[in-house]
Amino acid sequence: MDDTDYMKEAVKEAEIALKEGNWPIGCVIVLDGKIISRSHNQVYSKKDKLAHAEMLALKLASDVLNKNHNKATLYTTYEPCPMCFGASILSRIKKVVCGIDLDHSGAMYFRNNLPLLFKQNKFSVEFQNGILADECYNVFIQGEPTKGLIKEGLIRKKQDADKLNL
Repeated sequence: MDDTDYMKEAVKEAEIALKEGNWPIGCVIVLDGKIISRSHNQVYSKKDKLAHAEMLALKLASDVLNKNHNKATLYTTYEPCPMCFGASILSRIKKVVCGIDLDHSGAMYFRNNLPLLFKQNKFSVEFQNGILADECYNVFIQGEPTKGLIKEGLIRKKQDADKLNL
């Protein structure tokens, strides 16, 4: 399996979140070619603002991650927010692979501005974006919570963005 295959699994999780009325974001964590954890956003269904896909997947895999520092890859359909970025750093994720970040709320750019303690090599994390971006977009744009971002003008539907050459 490769990045595309693992991202397809994250998209499946995002589709579950969509059906449940949550933010349509999914995540899988991979170690040694095997998915060790998977989850999807459950903020609304659990009535818990911390129930992000990445946070839930990291918690499920925490025992394995504690024994395998800087070896696992986290795949998420949407670039991690500041909370999920911090949790990924502290969980010693080796690489984060994401699909989209439509409203520029992702926090992977924080990698360049970490406090001194977290600039140690043991906290470094690689980053790759744009994997299965169209598929991630197509699921995300259907979400009920996404409609508020569209209404506020924070993101545009693809056809509107294409018209404006965005």
